[in-house]
Amino acid sequence: MTESTPKPPLAGLKAELKSFADDLGGWVGDGVRRLGGAERRALVVRFGYWAVQQDGLGDAELRAWIADLGADGLAALTDQLARFCADFELDLAWLVDGELADRPSLEVAVRRLATHYCFACKSAVDADEALQQFRRRRRWLHHLKAAT
Repeated sequence: MTESTPKPPLAGLKAELKSFADDLGGWVGDGVRRLGGAERRALVVRFGYWAVQQDGLGDAELRAWIADLGADGLAALTDQLARFCADFELDLAWLVDGELADRPSLEVAVRRLATHYCFACKSAVDADEALQQFRRRRRWLHHLKAAT
């Protein structure tokens, strides 16, 4: 008869915590995927309102850019930001709806994450025309090189 070696008590706890973290990550990601129809539109409206407020994203240039996006642009930005947040097991609504207010340092960190993401999107949009020209010229040079 062989005796099995008992697991140390912390080994079971470690496995349970990992399982809980995996479940939480899946829950946040599923929440973003579940957003559709009315819920999605409501988050877009709430984010748009929150982002352009002085205490929203904070930066005046970024707030003006978001205010000028139009409905489709705002929806695209909100969807992309919500997915980005979900990748880090965050729900964008937590920030927009003030659920992080009782944890100021966490709220600052999540606000910073959202701000930097929005700045990256703005930079991509601002550079779009120049990037299109670069890509056309690069393709043209590539075709020239291939033809010779």
